[in-house]
Amino acid sequence: MTQHHTTTKRAEQRRGLLGRLLTTTHHDKTARPYLSGLQLTDVIGNLVVSRTGTVTAWYVAAPQRWSFLSNDDRNTLLVTHAQRLADLTGRRLHLRITHRPYPVARWARALDESVIHPLPGWDRYLHEEQLKVAQLPLDNKVVYYGVRIGRLSGLGRTTAKYLRASQRELDALGRELQEVDSTMGAAGMSAIPATPDEMHWLLVRSLSLGLPAPLDVPPQTTDHWHTADLAEYTDAAEWRSPEPYGPHIEVIGTRDGRQLRRYVSVLTMGRMSLPAIPETGHAPWLQRLDRLPCPYEVSATFEVREGDEVNKEMRDQLQRIYHQVRHHQEHGVDIPQQLARQRQQGLDTEDEVRSDGFAGVSTRVRGWIRIAVAGTTPEQVHDRAQRVERLYKGHILIHHGADQYRMAREFIPCEPLANDAYQRRMPVTTLAGALPAASALVGDRSGPNLGYTSGASRRAVMWHPWRSTEVHERSGLTVIVASPGGGKSTLAGKIAYDSARMGVPFTVLDPSGPLVRLCQLPELRPFSREVDLMAAEPGTLNPFRIIPDPRADHYTPDLPAYRDKPDPREAAERAYRAAVQSAQAQRRTLAVDVLRGLLDSSLRSSEATNKALLMASQRADTSVNSSPYAIISALRAMEGSLEEHAKHLAELLEGAAELPQGQLIFPQVDGGDDTYLTEHHRLVVMSLRGLSLPTAGVPSNEWTLEEQYSMPLLYLAGWYAQRTIYHREMSERKGLFLDEAWALLSVSSGRALAKKTGRDSRKHNCRSLVASQDAGDLIAADLANWIDSVFLGRTTSAEAQRAALQLLGISPGSGYERVLAELSQPRRDSSGQHKADQFDREFVFADGVSGIERIRIALQHRPSLLQALNTTAAPLAAKTAESNPWMSDDVLDLVKGGA
Repeated sequence: MTQHHTTTKRAEQRRGLLGRLLTTTHHDKTARPYLSGLQLTDVIGNLVVSRTGTVTAWYVAAPQRWSFLSNDDRNTLLVTHAQRLADLTGRRLHLRITHRPYPVARWARALDESVIHPLPGWDRYLHEEQLKVAQLPLDNKVVYYGVRIGRLSGLGRTTAKYLRASQRELDALGRELQEVDSTMGAAGMSAIPATPDEMHWLLVRSLSLGLPAPLDVPPQTTDHWHTADLAEYTDAAEWRSPEPYGPHIEVIGTRDGRQLRRYVSVLTMGRMSLPAIPETGHAPWLQRLDRLPCPYEVSATFEVREGDEVNKEMRDQLQRIYHQVRHHQEHGVDIPQQLARQRQQGLDTEDEVRSDGFAGVSTRVRGWIRIAVAGTTPEQVHDRAQRVERLYKGHILIHHGADQYRMAREFIPCEPLANDAYQRRMPVTTLAGALPAASALVGDRSGPNLGYTSGASRRAVMWHPWRSTEVHERSGLTVIVASPGGGKSTLAGKIAYDSARMGVPFTVLDPSGPLVRLCQLPELRPFSREVDLMAAEPGTLNPFRIIPDPRADHYTPDLPAYRDKPDPREAAERAYRAAVQSAQAQRRTLAVDVLRGLLDSSLRSSEATNKALLMASQRADTSVNSSPYAIISALRAMEGSLEEHAKHLAELLEGAAELPQGQLIFPQVDGGDDTYLTEHHRLVVMSLRGLSLPTAGVPSNEWTLEEQYSMPLLYLAGWYAQRTIYHREMSERKGLFLDEAWALLSVSSGRALAKKTGRDSRKHNCRSLVASQDAGDLIAADLANWIDSVFLGRTTSAEAQRAALQLLGISPGSGYERVLAELSQPRRDSSGQHKADQFDREFVFADGVSGIERIRIALQHRPSLLQALNTTAAPLAAKTAESNPWMSDDVLDLVKGGA
């Protein structure tokens, strides 16, 4: 019913659009007519009309993802795209690729409006970020398709002839337009009719070819432009061709009151020898242009050919080849290999066309592909033209032909071809392999700048950590996976730094402690606190106290979770009671895991130990004011078959309580409140410096006593850090980073912590970062349902690579294992020294809303932050830093402290 209504509504809109072709208002005959010099006469909606009456419908294609799809998915995308092109048999297509800038000022304004209580110095931070982002291209690629749908006789002459266009002609045009709409909107093309704003942009970029794009374009109040209205575009720029056969044209126009001059060269694609995609790993052949560090425009004209026409051409071609072969045979001369290949290719094409009936992906096309590059000087545009040639070297010949003026006019809708030179004939599947709408899609344009894409193109990457919880109503759990040295701390520290500058309270649990240097940065020092948990008061990590009781005001009937229930009040109270019981159960489980971790491996694996601890925990007080001493007391009071073993455990645990690490777990007195440690600071970094964690993968029976005691402290610290989420209002933004998740997930209480973090992140508006060396740990912990976004750093182990790709939903064996292994490779200059970006880290970023791309985290514009996040051992760092004149005293202090 809904689909029928939508189809009917669209048909009515189309009839109205075509009807306006008859009722269009022309100029006053007493006025001197405006001569635009263009073939284009009228724009009506997404339809353009030429002087000869040709009507072309323009569409805008949705961006297509290509990166990190499996080969099967890529092949499906290419075949589907080819089928849509084949559906346009007998029509002429005009492909136009242009770019629409996303102004840096607009991004900065959006980011500024998204913050609530930024720290002092926010304006300076925003200005510095603008300067950095301004160095990266932020343009959005816009792909237009112009499809010729027919011709109306008598158009463009007089009003009387305009009105004499037959209704039958309009009806036929309407049917053609409806058919093309359906084809262009189907899967594989996903193109919709261009809006007035998009038609305006197409005219702006076409008639001001090569000039800088205007940053602020007012919304269009009309979708109809007559010939006289085109003066708005033709008068905005002047085209000059200095020499008849010059290598470029000059385009002169005005931007912001300043006259600008650009030199534009139009290049043409010649012979092609394209590699098979996706099997060879190459990107779609038009997507290669995204690698250019300069703006470019594409204008391509294609004709999807009729079967009879291709059959006739093949027969004629084979007939010529036949006579050439016969001529060689008559003279006893060997047939040239090139001629033999042409003959075989012609036979294969003829067989394919005849056997398939010239339907589907056997369709042939012919076309002319132009690329325009611009520069401020002739030398610059020449260099950019050479870049394009190098980009396609070995696969496509790029020609810099004559008659630049007429070829440049091809970029304007309705203009004819300059000439038919360099005509390319190809299967429709080859044209589909261009996939012009393929683009780098990742992140958003509202959050802090993370870096830039480093795969098929180079684009700035923005990511707002709280967009998923506040806009998309998704989880706020982000996992960061990388081998040691892969950049987990760099990435998490960058996100924590930006969040703190935004005024968002962020808690970091960094067991090894290097991230405490963030608290020493001058801009964060007054608002940060370092908490050394190893030197904290006795009982700070009491497993009963670090899991707080739920707050009743977090379970009120007016919350969305209960508002639609039959009895909201009863539903809220029931949820609150369940949360209280869950907190008590979590305390019990956590306490048992902690006490078991304090025992040696033989006792930990004993069935009697597990029974005794579980029974004692069930008999002990599980309130927030309890402590592990309650379980020890229950062990001493135990009777029956486990009595002797329980008393032995109680003695061992009391002995552990006397050790420095044990004193953190066993309080001297019950109760207490230490929320003052964190509640007034925007950045809190908790460290366990001096803690000796076991190496990942080493069996527990090989741990030293120090490593054995470190594990309970680590997952207690994780619960302690997470507790900061619940001290604040639910709607308030919060951030949490838990490092070394592999150790947390090795015990049931650690897995419960990770699940609770993911489950509560949306409700409590928290961006929770969980870092691990192996994605397999996260998958085994069953966290997939709560993961919102993923950062994958360098991963070298084959098993870890398979698990990492599983997080992205990519089947192993697609070739992406090599990509993971090559991330964050150090680069050297010609002298063999590391380049200045050696501390940049690369990740494969999946943003949670279908965007996946390879990105680079760049911090060169913030040297003090870069040095604070550099965890690489560098004993000579301080000496080197003192010789660098650009380093401030604050940076020198950080370097010396880190070294």
